[in-house]
Amino acid sequence: MSLRTLKDYDIMGWRGEFYFKVDGPKIFKARFPNKGTIKLQRNQNFTSKADMNVWSQFKTVKAGRDAIVRIKVILREQDHLKKDSTVAEEEYEIVLPSKTRYVILQDDKKRTKAKLRIQASRTRY
Repeated sequence: MSLRTLKDYDIMGWRGEFYFKVDGPKIFKARFPNKGTIKLQRNQNFTSKADMNVWSQFKTVKAGRDAIVRIKVILREQDHLKKDSTVAEEEYEIVLPSKTRYVILQDDKKRTKAKLRIQASRTRY
């Protein structure tokens, strides 16, 4: 996962404070990072050091059948003076199982981009 911004989101021009929200099926929801934010200034990159999970779910699928999981990924910017604003939002369909693919989540003006890896692998238990 990586995140880059070309815009100042703070009133003072210091830094933007970002976080991801993911809405899955029914009551499954997630936030990344769990506490705090990812702080970025203009023209600054954030790259995860290890495989960080924005969303994780186990789903039982019978052999020979395919299943689809729909998740909505939202990139938000935290503002202490007013309500948090949604920078980018997109819904993805993940066919289970599938190969690893990379998607780019970006705002309308293409100033802030997040590159996400979607991996839906098969496991046995």
